[in-house]
Amino acid sequence: MTSSSSSRPKILVTRRQFQDQVDRLNEVSDALVLDRPAPAKPDELRVAATNAHGIFAHITDAIDASVMDAAGSNLKVIAEFGVGYDNIDVDVASERNIAVANTPGVLTETAADFGFTMIQAAGRRIAESDRFVRRGEWQWFEPLDLLGVDIYGSTLGIVGFGRIGSAVARRAVASGMNVIYLTRSQPEEDYGCERVNSLNELLERSDFVSIHCPLTPETNQLIGAAELKRMKPEASLINTARGPIVDTEALTTALQNGDIAYAALDVTDPEPIAPDHPLVSLENVTIVPHIASATVGTRRKMSEMTVENILATLNGKLPPNCVNADRINWG
Repeated sequence: MTSSSSSRPKILVTRRQFQDQVDRLNEVSDALVLDRPAPAKPDELRVAATNAHGIFAHITDAIDASVMDAAGSNLKVIAEFGVGYDNIDVDVASERNIAVANTPGVLTETAADFGFTMIQAAGRRIAESDRFVRRGEWQWFEPLDLLGVDIYGSTLGIVGFGRIGSAVARRAVASGMNVIYLTRSQPEEDYGCERVNSLNELLERSDFVSIHCPLTPETNQLIGAAELKRMKPEASLINTARGPIVDTEALTTALQNGDIAYAALDVTDPEPIAPDHPLVSLENVTIVPHIASATVGTRRKMSEMTVENILATLNGKLPPNCVNADRINWG
């Protein structure tokens, strides 16, 4: 834990960050950085947040009323390092006139690159094949081993056609996939893709289902046992959005029973998933540790944008990327 003390505003940075961005905060405030391998426990987070003017938050932090209580009336901004902010109680923050900000746009292309990579990894059984070699089972060329499915010419169903979902669609169309999608709002551009009217239709028609919607009360457990049974037995499910959108136990059962062929997950529920969970032992699943935005360039830009959101509030302005601006009144 690193900090300095004075009468200047206090900014809590809940995880290790790029030092040059911490230095930017320290030019005008005192940054308390929780520099540790694991996320802070709830009680540690509350103690660290005491009298904070701003919180540089991460997905691993549950920023709820108790954390805001600990910060007290000083707290003006909770700036999320990422696009999703379901770890923050925005309603409570808004009631207390606390701005909540995120980092939209900056990670779109990187996350879309990764999402499309996971589609290919599922279709061609990349992780499974890697494990096959590492176990010493590759003895000779076998014409009928580890057969995947073609990406070209297959149908991709995208659930959530926002920035990232539509960017995945661009990549899929360029690779010769047929793309259908489900979304609540009319997209600015659909790249010749087909909009469907129901989740059931998307599940039944798709060879690959890729999830890109936000986690909300409506999308929590959106994909359960009934939905998985609607998918083709040769289909793959890809989730690079939020773990709770998919029922983990139902997915495990579907993969075990052959209801679907494969899953590729950047997110899980719970997260992280225990290494002894039955899902982890399955050959027909690829699981990686929430790394869709994990490139040096993108993570640096996310850090820069988070700092800019905080610095704006120290100057008495709303953050450039305030998600609850219509509920904030600073006079």
